[in-house]
Amino acid sequence: MINRTSPHSVLVVGATGLVGSKLLDLLLEDIAVSRVIVIGRSKPVRASSKIDFHYFDFQDYKSIEPLFLGVFSVYCCIGTTIKLAGSNENFRKVDFDIPVELARIAELMKVSSYLVISSLKASPNSSNFYLKTKGEMELAVSNFKIPKTAFFRPSLLLGPRKESRSLEKLMKVFFTTFGFLLKGRLKNFKPVSYEVVAQAMIRVSYSSSNMKVYETDEIRWIGK
Repeated sequence: MINRTSPHSVLVVGATGLVGSKLLDLLLEDIAVSRVIVIGRSKPVRASSKIDFHYFDFQDYKSIEPLFLGVFSVYCCIGTTIKLAGSNENFRKVDFDIPVELARIAELMKVSSYLVISSLKASPNSSNFYLKTKGEMELAVSNFKIPKTAFFRPSLLLGPRKESRSLEKLMKVFFTTFGFLLKGRLKNFKPVSYEVVAQAMIRVSYSSSNMKVYETDEIRWIGK
């Protein structure tokens, strides 16, 4: 296990999203992180000499394999919704295919830790296509031999999104008003800040745990 003070490289996919953009900020502030490799279709808004950006259209995965060489942690923050994707098939290409392909490369290139954002109630047995896809992704990723694999299952994320989600806004108002009523296991349904999730991912990457699923309440405890 790497010492948190030892210079090391990390790789981020989904660095322009809600959690990914905050994760990138935190990694750039981490004095032990010497390089942040970012792959994706859009270059991060944040500029830094630490950022090593590579355009990738998520087609030829073999072409990005060398980028994983010598990387300590890979953070997969990519994700969409069925509405934004346009179809179940397109959604699965993003939320299943990409995390699984990245896990395959992480195993191949001997990456130490692979951290993925999943979803609350993710299950391969779910009747909900979104949650079923997330659960199947977790199951597939778990089969790869990576020293540390961590899945983060946040509930509703609080933060400044680029796109408007009407239902999500209503849910935020509801949970902000009545969230205090959620106790016990129901605490996992309380909204969680995107900043807390990003911080939790980094702290888990340095921890001694191997494979684990982090639910909202534990994410909140670790990330604060």
